[in-house]
Amino acid sequence: MWRRISWRLLKQELKRGELTIMAAAIVLSVTAVLSLSVFTERLQAGLTARSAEFLAADRVLSSRREVPTEWLQQAQQENLQYAHRVVFNSMAFAQDQLALIDVKAVSEGYPLRGELRIAEQPFGQDRIAEGLPGAGEAWVAAALFQELDLQLGDAIEVGNKQFTVTQVLSYEPDVGFSVFTDSPNVLIRYQELAETGLIQQGSRVRYNILYAGESDDLQRYQDWLLPQLSDATHSWRSVEDGDSPLARSLRRAERFMLLASLLGVVLAATAVAVAAQRYCQRNYDVVAIFKTLGASKPQIQAVFVTHLLLLTLFSIAVGMALGWLLQAAVIYFVAEYLGTTLPQAGWQPYVLAGGTGLVSAVMFTLYPLLRLVQIPPLRVLNRQLTGTDSLRWLHWLASGGTIFALLLLYSQQWLLSLALFVGGAIAAVVLLTVGRLFIRASRQAGMQAGSAWRLAMAGLQRRAQANSVQMLSFTTAIMLLLLVLALRDDLLADWQAQLPDDAPNYFVINIAPGDVDSLQQDFTERDIVSTDLYPIVPGRMTAVNGVPVIDEVTKEDDQSAQAQTQERREGFGRELSLTWRDSLPPNNTVIEGAWFDAQTGPQVSIESEVAERMRLNVGDVLEFNIGGNVFTTPVTSIREVEWGSLQPNFYMIFNSQTLADFPATYISSFRLEAERKNELFELFRPYPQVSLIDLDAIMMQLREVISQVSLAIGFVLVLVLIAGILVLLAQVQASMEEREKELVILRTLGAPAALLSRSVTYEFVILGAISGLIATLAMEAALYILQVQVFDMSASIHWRFWLLGPAAGAIVVGVMGRLACAQLIRRNTAQLIRGLA
Repeated sequence: MWRRISWRLLKQELKRGELTIMAAAIVLSVTAVLSLSVFTERLQAGLTARSAEFLAADRVLSSRREVPTEWLQQAQQENLQYAHRVVFNSMAFAQDQLALIDVKAVSEGYPLRGELRIAEQPFGQDRIAEGLPGAGEAWVAAALFQELDLQLGDAIEVGNKQFTVTQVLSYEPDVGFSVFTDSPNVLIRYQELAETGLIQQGSRVRYNILYAGESDDLQRYQDWLLPQLSDATHSWRSVEDGDSPLARSLRRAERFMLLASLLGVVLAATAVAVAAQRYCQRNYDVVAIFKTLGASKPQIQAVFVTHLLLLTLFSIAVGMALGWLLQAAVIYFVAEYLGTTLPQAGWQPYVLAGGTGLVSAVMFTLYPLLRLVQIPPLRVLNRQLTGTDSLRWLHWLASGGTIFALLLLYSQQWLLSLALFVGGAIAAVVLLTVGRLFIRASRQAGMQAGSAWRLAMAGLQRRAQANSVQMLSFTTAIMLLLLVLALRDDLLADWQAQLPDDAPNYFVINIAPGDVDSLQQDFTERDIVSTDLYPIVPGRMTAVNGVPVIDEVTKEDDQSAQAQTQERREGFGRELSLTWRDSLPPNNTVIEGAWFDAQTGPQVSIESEVAERMRLNVGDVLEFNIGGNVFTTPVTSIREVEWGSLQPNFYMIFNSQTLADFPATYISSFRLEAERKNELFELFRPYPQVSLIDLDAIMMQLREVISQVSLAIGFVLVLVLIAGILVLLAQVQASMEEREKELVILRTLGAPAALLSRSVTYEFVILGAISGLIATLAMEAALYILQVQVFDMSASIHWRFWLLGPAAGAIVVGVMGRLACAQLIRRNTAQLIRGLA
């Protein structure tokens, strides 16, 4: 019988619309979690697959020695694809000339991700390569055609073997971002590497194994492999590792989407809690009547638990359907807009979404239900009677525990969840206190205003406790919306600054000092704008404060490498590209010490991340070896460098007095539109030793990834906005019953509808404006921490939100409150009294 009563009660409540907010809150929480989870998982998989092209694989194992055969056999057992890539420097001979090259020997299947592109002439129209060079063939970078005056079909000698040049190598997905140490690449087959005779005992060679496969298979292989790797010999990389512009963009985007999604879930759960409390309050009289008719507490519990369970299951089902349709629509738009297909998601997002809806409904209705079943039968005679407040601690425990559990379940990060939870709790206490003070101050200020204002101020003071809680919800919703909006703007602005439309897309390296003036003149004649010229001197850092640094490990085994570590300091293990400049370069900021002064003597400035990794400080004395010339120089400053700018940046910058006497080559960059690309060969024909590096392909990939992430951020922002609006609606609806009673009294006393309408509007406008102001203050504080600690960005004050926050709060809350109360205000006294009956 109680099932039938519960079902009839549910249908009646649905017809009256009392459960609209609660059902909508559960639907939204499920929709938000499912759509965000599925979309984020699919987008992340798509970005990872697309970004893996920068490695030509999903993972790369790099080693100073050949990789054991059993490691490759284990990869086969895990259903992984793998390919060999061996890279080292050598000399190439052709046309009675020689040049320094990077030999790249690759096996069948390379690249596992991305594609090779080849052309029939240097800087000509390219196409996707099918397979690899044939036996005895080599594909050669365009720069080497200039340097050795090559033609297709010419022979090039690499070590003991001659290769026929059959194609121009125009693009390699794993070419990387470095423009300082790259020599022109010569691509040959891995099987022919031994015939060159170039790899000898002690040769400086990097053996790379490229892996591709499903994420679960890769994770199992990684768990098996990592314990066997040596830090001195091996490195294991994915596209998220390192400091490339792409890696930083992906990390920031992932953090943003995680944070915004968490905030959306918290807002939706808050709406469920507010709506559940209002629903139970609306049924106090129903429970009192049930008890007067002889219903027991267990029967009443069964009626309402079944009632809410049916509502929850129905809302979860609707939320699942809407979430799937929403993410499918967004995925379709992404595919159409960007011309890409995202992989399918797994089953985890559906379980997470359903669990979120169920947990939110159960835990946030627990305390209101307990109060509901404790309503005494005498309430039918005295409507002031309510349930006991002795279990209010259970309400806070259940609500707080649920929010923390959702944060932890969704983020899988204890620290982030705890920080958000504790910070939110502290902010809630502060906001409640500040809200009370604002309400008191506003009432005192409004006493001198007109009657509508005085009525509004009196209402604010009369409902001070309820308004404080209401303001807390308004403030939280507005603050989170402003926070997501500000972060989105900052991230997009940061990415746009990294890749402006007029960013240089070509680097010119190995410019001889005697060619600097003539090349700049050629640029001017062809109307090509170039950036600053930087001199480049190769050199090694050999000691810090008299302590030798570790060079690259070659013949030593791991034990001896560890022994050296105890006696020496960490070094770069390779030659550095050193430069000098008396003025601070663009995209560089001195964070410690001072830039070069006019004093004589050597000085050097160090990049901040290198200084931190190598434990270097201002005042340390570094020793360098340049071509056998050893000298020392003190560290006078530490710089923060914007590596994502794709501009020439350096670990070490010296003052001109230190390096000006060393022979150097120069580097510059410029921008050339795609339709003028055919000018490059003639432009650089007079400079055969110059190497040209094309960054167009890298920049195009970066822009595509950033476009996808930008769409995702917009999608997340919309869902968080909907969740915030739902919280506002839930809180406005929660105060309707008390306002209805007040309106009955005021209309009975003769207050006109226009006066009541203005007073209600003013009251909600004041609540919204105060909430918006407090929200802006809280947003700035939270944003400072997030920018500095989470997103590695420079903190800034967002002045536009100081006007937007209070204005938006006043307008949105005022309009919503006015619309919610409009029907009540239009009723006459008799209708209002009948509504309370």
